Formats: sequence, C-alpha cells, structure tokens
Amino acid sequence: MISVSEVLNRFQEHQPDLDRQSSARQAEVALVLNRDAGEHDPSILFIQRAMSPDDPWSGQMAFPGGRREHSDLEAGDAACRETCEEIGLKLHPVESVGRLGDLRGRHGGRSADLVISCFVYLVDTTPVLRPNHEVSEVVQIPLSRLLDPKLRTSVQYDAAGGALFPGIFLSEEDERVIWGLTYRFLTQFFSLFGHPLPPG
Repeated sequence: MISVSEVLNRFQEHQPDLDRQSSARQAEVALVLNRDAGEHDPSILFIQRAMSPDDPWSGQMAFPGGRREHSDLEAGDAACRETCEEIGLKLHPVESVGRLGDLRGRHGGRSADLVISCFVYLVDTTPVLRPNHEVSEVVQIPLSRLLDPKLRTSVQYDAAGGALFPGIFLSEEDERVIWGLTYRFLTQFFSLFGHPLPPG
C-alpha cells in the first residue's frame, strides 16, 4: 500500500514534466487524495460526468476540473474553482501536495491542442458533497483497489478506429471504467511509487 507519508515525501522531490509550449487552450484537473479512512491507504476522489449530448466524454469517470478562464491567475486556480463548482469541495493552498506532468488532450486517439495540468491535493476528510448538473456521482476509491490487477481491463474506442485503451474497473461489482486522460494521469502518479500500470 501507499501511505500518506510516502505521498508527501515523494512529491517534495518530484519535478513534473511541464508543457512549455504556448497554447490558447488549457485545462486543469484535481487529483484529490482523502485520508479519512486512514494514513496507510488513502483514496482518490473521482466524478462521473453527467450524460449530455454536448459532451463527448459524458458518463465517463474523471477527476474534477475544466478549462482555465481569465480569472484563473495562478497555476491550480482552475482546478480549485472547478472542483468547488462541480462538487462543492473547497480546496485550500495548504492542502496542495504538488502536480503531475502536463498531458496533451487526445481526440480520436490523436494529440490535440489542449494542455491539461493535474494538481494533487490531500484532504483530511471530505464534507457532504453537492454535485452540480455536470456530475452524476462522486466516488472515492482506495489506492490499493486501483492497483488490483483483477480490476484491469481495456476499452475499445470507436473514434480511434476501434483501438484498445487500458482501464480500471471501479470494483469487482462495478463495471464502470477509469480510462483515457484520467488513466494516463494515474499512470504517472503510481509510477512515482514504483507501481507501473499497463501503458496506454
């Protein structure tokens, strides 16, 4: 298992690979660790996006987050703002642990002109969350379960010519899958602790 102290120690020395190319399209997401269940196996908070004909990723599991706006002056501002808007969780600077390397968004399996940054936070507990219209459900999954080999699967994505992408079932009883961009960030996160996930 990965403990809270391991997370804090590892991110103190982690130097993320940031995308230095200018891009008019930037987004931020929040990987929120919750140690409410204990120090030795914190959980990660995920949202399920609400079904919407205007959202190509509707219904999928994701981290809270969204596009940067002009009012987002500092790195991480959009991740905090969107997390509060989407699920009612206010993140504070003292809860910031660090960040992962930036990723380029993909459409149909191809790189797109969208840079996504992932900021990592650690909270002691989560209050009663209030998802807005963009979110159908909030789930928290322990790190140990996300690393369970029995929950690994693959997703066939028609927009990428039927290519297969790796994913993780939420549990043995819940066949919703974490894949795509969120999985790519999880791959980065777990690699920091010597727990590689199958590559995409």
